[in-house]
Amino acid sequence: MTYTEVDGVEGESGDFKVTLTQKPRYIIEEKCTGCTTCVEYCPVEYPDHYNQEISKNKAVHVYFSQAIPLITYIDESCLYLKEKKCDICRSVCKTGAIDFSQTSKKVEVKVGAIILSTGLEPFDPSVKDEYCYGKMDNVVTSMDYERLLASTGPYEGEVLRSSDRKHPQKIAWIQCVGSRRVTPNENSYCSGVCCTYTQKQVILTKDHEAGAVCTIFHNDIRSHGKDFERYFQRAEQLPGVRFIRSYTSIVREIPESKNVVVRYATPDEGVKEEEFEMVVLSVGLNPPADHGLLADKFGIELNSHGFSKSTQTNPIETTRPGIFVSGAFQGPTDIPESVFTASGAGSQCGESLDYRRGKLAKEREYPTERDVSQEEPKIGVFVCHCGANIGSVVNVPSTVEYALT
Repeated sequence: MTYTEVDGVEGESGDFKVTLTQKPRYIIEEKCTGCTTCVEYCPVEYPDHYNQEISKNKAVHVYFSQAIPLITYIDESCLYLKEKKCDICRSVCKTGAIDFSQTSKKVEVKVGAIILSTGLEPFDPSVKDEYCYGKMDNVVTSMDYERLLASTGPYEGEVLRSSDRKHPQKIAWIQCVGSRRVTPNENSYCSGVCCTYTQKQVILTKDHEAGAVCTIFHNDIRSHGKDFERYFQRAEQLPGVRFIRSYTSIVREIPESKNVVVRYATPDEGVKEEEFEMVVLSVGLNPPADHGLLADKFGIELNSHGFSKSTQTNPIETTRPGIFVSGAFQGPTDIPESVFTASGAGSQCGESLDYRRGKLAKEREYPTERDVSQEEPKIGVFVCHCGANIGSVVNVPSTVEYALT
C-alpha cells in the first residue's frame, strides 16, 4: 500500500493489528495507465521536491520515474482541490482515472511481524549560518548535486549553476557537514557514506567535464565498506583533483560572478582564500524527521541519536519483540548494507513465524494463456536517449532510423 501512513500498532509478536490511513491520490489506480497526458495539460507548477526544488513539477505528476505503482497522483497545490476552479486533467484523461471525490481511508491489517525500513533525512545545512546554504546561489548540498548529475534530473544530467546556467569548471566539496561535530544542531557521529559518495560525484564530474578542477576539503577520509578505498584511490589519481585536509569556512560571494570564496588553512601555506564557481556541501545523515512519533506508534525505544535502539546481541531486533529494523533507521548506512540488513530482517521474521508456515497459503489461479503460435512475431528496439550516458556517444535518431529498415 503506497501513500499510506501508520496510525498505531497493537498486539504482540505473531498477532499485531496495524491501523493505517491511506491518503487519497485522486487517481483510480486500476484505470491509470501512466500516460502522463494529464501532466502535459496541468497549468499548475510548484517546486519539485524529488529534484530538490531545483526544477518545477505539475500539480498532477508521477513522483519519480521508478515509482511503484508508476502512475500519477494529484498534489494539494491543485487548483480544483484548493478553489474548485480547474478540472482540465479530468477532461483529457481517456481512461477516466481522475476522481476528485476520493477521501482518506482507515484500514486495519493483521500481521505477525513488522520490519521498520523508514530511511533517513539528509542533514539540513541551512540551520548553520556558516554554510550559507540558501543564501548563495552556487552553494548546493550533495543531494542537490546528485540530482544535477542524474539523467532524470532537472537539467537531464548536465551540471549547471543555478545563477547563470553555466557549467562550473572549478568546484569544491566540503566534507562532514553536520557530522563529527559537537557544536549545536550538528551530530557527533560519522555518517559513514559521505566520503565515498563525494568521491563518486568527483569521478562523475570528471566524466562530464574532463577539464573540471575538483577540490575536496576534509578532516580525514573514511572509506567505509568493502573495496570502497578504491573510490578514493581512483579519484585521487584523476588530473585536476585535490584532497586538502582542513576545516573551511565560506567567506563571501563575488557579486559580479556569483562565485564563492572559501577560506581554509594548510600546514605549509597557512590561511588561504580561494574562489570557486560552485561549492558542494557533503551533508551527513539524520534519523527520520518524525522519529519520535514513529517510536511512539510502534512502541519501540530510540538511542541517543534518534535511531532505533537494538539489542546488544542482535542489531536487527528492536526493543519490542516481533518488530525488526533494517537499513538507515538502524543508523547511518549505505545501500549494500541496507540490503544485507533487509535480508536479515526478512529471515528473522520468517524464523519468528515458522509455526504459521504453510497455513495461510492458497492455490494460485493464472489467466489462460493466449495462443500466439500462428501470429506474426513483433520485434521492438528500444534505445534510451535521456541524459548524456548514451546520447553523448551514440547518434540516437540515426540509430532509430536504421532500426526501422
